[in-house]
Amino acid sequence: MKTKTILVISAVAVVLIAGIFFLVGSKKTRYKAEKSEITAFLNGFNNRIQEGNTDSLLTYFDSRNKLKALKKLVNLLAGKNSLDGKGKPVFDFSLDVDNSDVKIIDADLAQATLPANFKHDSVNNLKSWLTLKIRKVSTNRYKIVQVDAKRFLADFASYENLVRTKTTSNKDIYSAITLKSFKTAQELKTRYDTVVWFAHLDNKTWFYVAKGSWVSPSRDTDDHANNMGLLNPDLKEVIPPKYDVIHNINGIFEGMVEVEKGAKRGLYNLSGKLVVPVDYDQIFPIDEQSNLAVLRNGSDYFYLKKDTTISAKVDLKISDFFSKIRGLNGPADFRKNALAVVTEYNSKEDDGAVFVTPSYLVDLNLAPKIEDFDNPLRHVDFEEVSKGYEVATDEKVSENWFQATFYSIRDYFLGGRSEFYDKRNLIIVDKRNDRVLTSDIGVDYEPDGSEALGGACDVNSIRQINDTLFEVKSGAKIYLPFYDSTKVLRGGPYYHYLALRGNKLVELKNNRTFGFTKYVKMDDSYLEGCYTISEGIGAGGDNNGVEKTIDRITPEMLRLMKNEIFADYRYKFKDKRWQDVFEMMDSYDVYTKGDSPDRLPPNLNVNDSLTVIDKYNINWITEKINAKKEKANSLASR
Repeated sequence: MKTKTILVISAVAVVLIAGIFFLVGSKKTRYKAEKSEITAFLNGFNNRIQEGNTDSLLTYFDSRNKLKALKKLVNLLAGKNSLDGKGKPVFDFSLDVDNSDVKIIDADLAQATLPANFKHDSVNNLKSWLTLKIRKVSTNRYKIVQVDAKRFLADFASYENLVRTKTTSNKDIYSAITLKSFKTAQELKTRYDTVVWFAHLDNKTWFYVAKGSWVSPSRDTDDHANNMGLLNPDLKEVIPPKYDVIHNINGIFEGMVEVEKGAKRGLYNLSGKLVVPVDYDQIFPIDEQSNLAVLRNGSDYFYLKKDTTISAKVDLKISDFFSKIRGLNGPADFRKNALAVVTEYNSKEDDGAVFVTPSYLVDLNLAPKIEDFDNPLRHVDFEEVSKGYEVATDEKVSENWFQATFYSIRDYFLGGRSEFYDKRNLIIVDKRNDRVLTSDIGVDYEPDGSEALGGACDVNSIRQINDTLFEVKSGAKIYLPFYDSTKVLRGGPYYHYLALRGNKLVELKNNRTFGFTKYVKMDDSYLEGCYTISEGIGAGGDNNGVEKTIDRITPEMLRLMKNEIFADYRYKFKDKRWQDVFEMMDSYDVYTKGDSPDRLPPNLNVNDSLTVIDKYNINWITEKINAKKEKANSLASR
């Protein structure tokens, strides 16, 4: 992964990574946007930037939740902070409103692309742009409801990095062993086309080299050539340059290096001996007295013994040894392994310590193929690297033909929101078919996108609906307003429906917070569940309110659940409040095609769209609501 010698502040990096910064948009109005008024609005916006008035700048945005990311971005625009959030900007910045491109999207919504200029005496000027979506909310009043800052922040980071590099000496940035490695790598170019990385073990340096063209493996792709090799500190080849990728020294076993070619894996030792031929589909390190690993080739299994010999074929299935696989039965932080032998990019722009994740962890969907960590040999502030990657076991479920394990993963990503990202991973071992199935499980469905749910409501469970469908329940942060505008549903079980498609688990599309209403006919079990609710919040959700926990669906939630079914088909509610509740639901975010797309209007009637399950659940929920009303009336009449 590419890194730069700066640290991106937490929430702003969400914009840089995801590309689109979403605010809570105001609802559509009857007011028509005018270009002349928008230009005046942008001039006012730019004047506040030049004044450095962050409080005034915030009033130009429509943000019900006062997102942290927005405040960070405003501080950046106003010149209060550099991108690392630790000091003043290191260059001059300005917006060119006079040359902005304003387009009317629909009756009340417009898009403005503003040129941005970066300037410093030591480097050439740079031009970028910032794209805003602006909505007219009343007569002569506009609000920014969406920001696309991907290009702007990427250019900002690059330019700031360039300025810092120009004004800082190499000795201030790089350790002596790194500078020496740069020099040796340059000399090695007479023998190899590329020196990719170098690794430092016991104060000696090993060099990853390539012949011919080379494309570095990334977090998500295998787009690279089979021409990578490894040189020892004496600059002798211990691994010939013929592999797709060579992993970190000691990455899977002490004194060994994992290599990959095509879909096959193997192991070399540091003397250059091929310990495990590159013929195996998977290498699973195990905690066992007499064996180091299980090797899989198709449906055949072998042991790599402690003396590094390979056994004859053994009668095994994945379920027999899954619990013994190293790193799957307790908390683990990959950073420790990554920094045991620091592997660096042969680059003055990419500053992270490279960790090529052991292939079995990638196969189990517990980590990306490449993870960059903060590099102790470079004295810089980092962007787009991790300072920790933790995996912990949450829950285990065992059934007749499968066993399932939930894992919580936290990536302490420098520049990430609140400095970490959370996700949950599900691994299912299919005993019948001797295979492993994996899926990512979302943990955050809030506009702010801050973190995973914690506490009593963070539960995990799985059950089989039929031969090809699983229902997975996992605690998550949620944002769903109630009909009562002073209440918001903040967290609880989020239902995922995973279908078996061939040898993969595929999550079925679901826009509903109460996802079970789409895929199963409800029974009383769905009335139980731990939820967190914020009460007493301000108008429009301006603060979080007082949070409380409940253990059962309330009548108010039943009404929310029922109307969400209709909203999923873009129903136009007669009650304006219900329309406001579901206005931001993804189902409504549908546009016409063409150069000037308009948001499609809601449907006046959706009865023909309702499925058999929808209709059953609507009737079932209605009966429950009526029963609760009758009970309440009976108690009131006593």
